[in-house]
Amino acid sequence: MAENGSVALLQADPTAHKELTSFFALKGKTWNHPVLVGDKLLVRNGSEAACFALPTAP
Repeated sequence: MAENGSVALLQADPTAHKELTSFFALKGKTWNHPVLVGDKLLVRNGSEAACFALPTAP
């Protein structure tokens, strides 16, 4: 998660950087760490919070 509220989801691979998707999760500055619980991504800043359901592999 970047300071501007954008989130990038990456594939875990030690040999290459592979971005699976990216999107803007929140408006305004956010300095908080995102949290992943199961298939839920939780993000927040000083005035709002959001939860995103991530796709899971079959």
